Amino acid sequence: MKNDLKLKNVFITGGAGYVGAVLVPKLLNAGYRVKVLDLYIYGEHVLDSVKDHPHLKQVKGDIRDRELLERELPGSDAVIHLACISNDPSYELNPELAKSINYDAFLDIVDVSKKSGVKRFTFASSSSVYGVREVTEVTEDMSLEPLTDYSKYKA
Repeated sequence: MKNDLKLKNVFITGGAGYVGAVLVPKLLNAGYRVKVLDLYIYGEHVLDSVKDHPHLKQVKGDIRDRELLERELPGSDAVIHLACISNDPSYELNPELAKSINYDAFLDIVDVSKKSGVKRFTFASSSSVYGVREVTEVTEDMSLEPLTDYSKYKA
């Protein structure tokens, strides 16, 4: 994301997860104000390196809580949606829960983002949306061929 004054307030779902743990400090160091919404299932220590940063607000909560989204999303210029039950094995442990997080909650996040005037929405996907290929390089211009429910909801 280009450091643009028009997009200074970034709301990140799943900001204390695998990708968020790297992304959040980079955005803060680039001058963005960042609000993280996460369940912190990996622990609240994940963002310890930036926890006292004056432009970071951490919100412990569930992306399926629409009232929470309506309370926390306004004022955001951009949303980066990282929150999900990731990878096929995790998804298959509880498909109903995974669908509610990976698909159903997405609809509310998009709706509340639109109503809140968010200017940019970024959805993190997965290479699994391209299926199994006999090529050495997978690129974003390839056709989608998701094979599992997890990859279908990421497509």
